[in-house]
Amino acid sequence: MSGKPGQQGMKPMEVQPSYAEKFLEELDGRSVVARELRDRLHALTADLGGWSSLSYQEQSLCKRLVHLERLVELKELKLAQGGRLDENLYFNAINSLSGLLTKIGLKRRVKVVSLTDYLNNKPANEPKATPTKGQA
Repeated sequence: MSGKPGQQGMKPMEVQPSYAEKFLEELDGRSVVARELRDRLHALTADLGGWSSLSYQEQSLCKRLVHLERLVELKELKLAQGGRLDENLYFNAINSLSGLLTKIGLKRRVKVVSLTDYLNNKPANEPKATPTKGQA
């Protein structure tokens, strides 16, 4: 992080074409792309029951899925802006993405949460339930 307003840091703002285990940590965390990819990874793993409930293999596939999804988006963006696209690479990426989704499963899994866990993780800005007049 740089100390001067408007100055960019040394970290990349976009994913690299080849996958690296810590690609999310290597991105500039202030960038829209980094925030979006973290949100996607969180949403994906939440649908699968939460990060801690996943095996190492599932966690690895989830990270690769988010990386590959971004690469596909970049190819589509290039095409939308009038650029040329290698159709073979594009469709191979789509097939790979589909394969990863199939491997991890396309159905949501229920995450078992105790009342204590729920109350401890409840956002601070969420209003507390208070009885309305005549409900006490």
